[in-house]
Amino acid sequence: MRDVLLEKIELLRQRMVSMGLEFGLDHPEVLEYSIQIDQLHNELNQIDHSLSKVGTSKKPYRFYLLENKAFFA
Repeated sequence: MRDVLLEKIELLRQRMVSMGLEFGLDHPEVLEYSIQIDQLHNELNQIDHSLSKVGTSKKPYRFYLLENKAFFA
């Protein structure tokens, strides 16, 4: 679940940056991407907080990009 959220966040971030460069940072679609990223980031923080409560260590992550897809290792 955590890996899926990380991938979604990264893909949305890439789209947001692309749209921001093309249309400007105050464009409504860019702002919508930002809101979606914030919501997913909040979900990720809740997962990480839950894991820390039960003593489960979360694994560190690294990501790399390949053909507009984010992969996490």
